[in-house]
Amino acid sequence: MLIDTFDKWRSEGEAFALVTVVETEGSTYSKQGRHLLIKASGEHEGLLSGGCLEGDLAEHARGVIESGKPEVVTYDMRDDADDLWGIGLGCNGMMRMLVQRVSGDNDWEPLQALTAAMGTTETHTAALIVESKEPDTPVGMCWVDNISMVSSELPTLKQNKNVTALHWKIHPWTRLLLLGAGPDAVPVVESARMLGWEVTVADHRPHYIDSGGFDAADARLQVIPADISAVLNLGFSAIVVMSHHLETDRLYLQQLAKLDADKQPTYAGILGPAARKQKLLDDICPDNSEFTALLRGPVGLDLGANSPETIALSLISEIQAVLNGSSGSALSNTP
Repeated sequence: MLIDTFDKWRSEGEAFALVTVVETEGSTYSKQGRHLLIKASGEHEGLLSGGCLEGDLAEHARGVIESGKPEVVTYDMRDDADDLWGIGLGCNGMMRMLVQRVSGDNDWEPLQALTAAMGTTETHTAALIVESKEPDTPVGMCWVDNISMVSSELPTLKQNKNVTALHWKIHPWTRLLLLGAGPDAVPVVESARMLGWEVTVADHRPHYIDSGGFDAADARLQVIPADISAVLNLGFSAIVVMSHHLETDRLYLQQLAKLDADKQPTYAGILGPAARKQKLLDDICPDNSEFTALLRGPVGLDLGANSPETIALSLISEIQAVLNGSSGSALSNTP
């Protein structure tokens, strides 16, 4: 949603502040690399705390927007002095954030470059200057793809004698393709869009596509099930086959199984029981062990889902976990 808000605020032509978490220690709501957009009025998009810090950040943002000078703000809640802030976070952690002005005067950087990188299908790298004694590399300057590849998936602060910069990988935003536009796909689209994902819905039945339930989707496509290669080659993070029609699902899976490795989504799933999935796999690609391992079904996490909305939640949760390399298990069971 940050990208949508950036597009909207940029079109309005009003300067605003970009807040980036550049360092954390201990238990904190947000970690390095998280962003918040905030106007001088206090209106904001994103959360860096449970809503406790945003009011104080608005005060810093107003000053930065007016002066144009970046500011580093630190909140340290690692002892009982938390009450000094008057917010009682109780997070027992420290957060350091860079607040910088974004406006037409500086071509809406660094957000212009960052969002452009996220809109591609490739992973990029970025470096944001947090501290500097070099006049040619001021605080707030950001490079995209002009640095060596970041080896860690996690954002990292790097220092040399005169400059400290936050380095991180910029992954493409999540792009979801739903092959099937039945009524149960509607809450999946709505849930995915709420997360800021780009969603494409495809179906061979025009009355399904034009039903009016998919206005939130970024794209609605009427397709021929036997030939969706052009759609599949657009490059999606996740693909879910959910036409509820055995022969149509078979045609979809046949083409999905033939995709080159670099075009395969990170997540692929098909609605229905495990026996149905296995029958389809045995029919179309009994020797394709890689695709068999990739395809998930039944889809979703075990949430006790029993309605279209809760099934959508279960599915979206599993996709989120897979894309981030997480187990999807309860955090209370995680060391």
